[in-house]
Amino acid sequence: MDDRLSQEVCALLKKELRKRKISYQHLADALEISEVSVKRLLNHAQPLSMQRLIRISRLLNFPLSKLLEEAEKNIYTIPVFTPAQDQAFYECPALFTFWSELTEHRTVSEIAERYGLNEPSIHLYLRKLESIQLIEIKANRTCQLLVPSHTSFEKGARFPIYFTRTVLNRLQARVIDLPAEDNQAFLMTLKAELTHDEFLEVMHKLDDWMFNKLRESQDVRAREGLKVAPYTFGFMAAKGAFHDKLPDIPNLTDAVQ
Repeated sequence: MDDRLSQEVCALLKKELRKRKISYQHLADALEISEVSVKRLLNHAQPLSMQRLIRISRLLNFPLSKLLEEAEKNIYTIPVFTPAQDQAFYECPALFTFWSELTEHRTVSEIAERYGLNEPSIHLYLRKLESIQLIEIKANRTCQLLVPSHTSFEKGARFPIYFTRTVLNRLQARVIDLPAEDNQAFLMTLKAELTHDEFLEVMHKLDDWMFNKLRESQDVRAREGLKVAPYTFGFMAAKGAFHDKLPDIPNLTDAVQ
């Protein structure tokens, strides 16, 4: 089984186990293996054989064909935050910062030291992230991410509004008045007469390109050894002419002829 597909299958199995409140120990007993072995299988630390996969799918009453179909679909779909997660970030923006630090593979201790957090605050942040199903708290305050680090917000989500405004303001300041030799940024503008369908085609192509690039950038194994750096993109377009009026054309006088 493809490595990415296998990872997604394991993620789906863990989700279904939680939904049905089936413990790892119960699954271990059904498979006649240890609980530690179950954890290693579902955390992708050792291969999950097709025979065991079939037995687990039967235990969950989740047809194997449906499991593989959903896993394959998830690979090519950009995950989005749930309304509850978006609301939690909107009510407490610092929670998103804490989540982002975890996705950068920083430990809880490193985050606490970086932001000067006390123990009660750390506990509250972790429990809140766990309650909205973004993390699972393990032993020694290690955290397992329950959604991919490149999870996005749905259109119309509440939290990204002020966050996006800040990003775009800083991006604008960076790309205005670019020197000719600067090849680390670009600014392109275009005014075109389009039908609505043509506009939607442009929007969808940009959307596909952006999320395909995002998926590729998250494929850590395929990009191992590459020198990478963060790049920020902001594509904007809307119906209407938003540029200033062209300069007036004055009468030429003898003095300027």
